[in-house]
Amino acid sequence: MTEPDARAMIAALTEPDALVVFAAITVATSNACRDAEMGYPTGGGGVNWVTPFGLQKRTGLSQDTIERTASRLEQARLLKTQDNDSGRYTSWRIDEAALTTAAAAAAETPLNR
Repeated sequence: MTEPDARAMIAALTEPDALVVFAAITVATSNACRDAEMGYPTGGGGVNWVTPFGLQKRTGLSQDTIERTASRLEQARLLKTQDNDSGRYTSWRIDEAALTTAAAAAAETPLNR
């Protein structure tokens, strides 16, 4: 798999719905925001995964919009996905490792490049 591209990540966030979905997923899955009332705990203090239903409740966006937007964010390597046991829906969380790698690479790249 190729390294995450910071520019592609930023480009994926240029649409307003993408910012809303990304922010809601961040709040729902952050260990710093455990009381967000979205997603479900993976146990043992692990990172939560947020469902499309939790995002719909919090954002007011349609399930179609959420799933389409989350798919774009996943392609940009901003999100990790997990299918539920029945395969009826996908849950998401931030791909912190990809963000860290892209940030480090971006810090080493000259701005005029």
